[in-house]
Amino acid sequence: MVQLWIDNVSVNVEEGVSVLDAARRLGLDVPAMCGLADHAANTSCMCCLVKVEGAAGFVPSCATKVREGMRVESESREVHALRQTGIELLLADHAGDCHAPCQNTCPAKMDIPNMLRLVADGEYRAALATVKREIALPAILGRVCPEVCEQACRRGQHDSPAAICKIKRFVADRDLNSPEPYRPDLPPDSGQRVAIVGAGPTGLTAAYHLRQYGHQCMLFEAEQDLGGRLRSEFTRELPPSVLQAEANAVLSLGVDCRLGEAIEAGEALDTLAQDFDAVLLASGRTGHDWSAGSIETTKSGVRVDAASRMTSRGGVFAAGNAVRPYKLVVQSVAEGKLAAECIDNWLKGAAPPDRRKAFESRLARLTNQELCDFCDGAAPTPRLDGNVLEGEASDEAAQQEAQRCLECDCRALANCLLHH
Repeated sequence: MVQLWIDNVSVNVEEGVSVLDAARRLGLDVPAMCGLADHAANTSCMCCLVKVEGAAGFVPSCATKVREGMRVESESREVHALRQTGIELLLADHAGDCHAPCQNTCPAKMDIPNMLRLVADGEYRAALATVKREIALPAILGRVCPEVCEQACRRGQHDSPAAICKIKRFVADRDLNSPEPYRPDLPPDSGQRVAIVGAGPTGLTAAYHLRQYGHQCMLFEAEQDLGGRLRSEFTRELPPSVLQAEANAVLSLGVDCRLGEAIEAGEALDTLAQDFDAVLLASGRTGHDWSAGSIETTKSGVRVDAASRMTSRGGVFAAGNAVRPYKLVVQSVAEGKLAAECIDNWLKGAAPPDRRKAFESRLARLTNQELCDFCDGAAPTPRLDGNVLEGEASDEAAQQEAQRCLECDCRALANCLLHH
């Protein structure tokens, strides 16, 4: 056996073992692009550099064999800086998108490529589950969203973008019309209650996700119907039956609702704050003056902490158009999901969600030849007319359109150490 020290910790390993393997036996997380069993080391990446006492310069730990009495530094600031430089040099020629352009552009960050792959394979239930992880009201958004994701679709540079919104609407309508519409699994009851003021897209979305955290929810809506601005601003695009069906899907998770009950700043808000563990203001552009309830406001709406979405009053949160005017419904939906996550973290005593910008590799605009090569793996068929994917759309038509997706996303993202 050979004894060596790594970061002043002794370890005994067999002769011929690499410094990288010795470090791993100590539980040290030395980054490496190679280091796989039964594969030779590849020293070109320089990601696993370490400093060996007495050696000239730094050495790749994957290819450096242990020696008796060796002393190694793996976590010094100097070592980290050199590893980062090596990774930056590798990524200078990194060819590929971490997330597809459509997903990056979507305000809700829905996993669009995965939805399209599942539809192409006829896995409609799984496709809907993928959608509803981010978008609680897909049948509604499939009718009122201005298709911002399609404006970024790389297929559009070649001929026409994939009909993302129409396919989302197709899987949502197909599910709503099924004998047993999709219902996410719910955890055990947390014993905590959240009051949500406003049952528009932000409030309904927040309730949908809060129930999946195990919290009881009560919606307070001043009008006699659910939906908020969805009922007044989209009378042509959105049939009331579709709005009601998706609102009912939220209520079916055990969400309580009080219609015709307006909550104003002052005594009514004080009562909610006393009776519930948290309160979410999702009342939209209603002209509420929440400042009367000891809540700071701005010209746009309620002032909230950017990280926690909490107002100046402890336990009271705000989101959506109550904070600032959001023109797009999908933005309101994204706000509702984020508010639910922030409230859940606060109820659990955890820090607000980490919203720091993660590593993101993006391809530049492709040349015509690169785009043609990119399209080789996708269906060559032209975009289907929108009407074909509406009403009684066939499964075959939806699959055909989904197969036009270029699958621009990285399929190994879940295992990427640059993201985790």
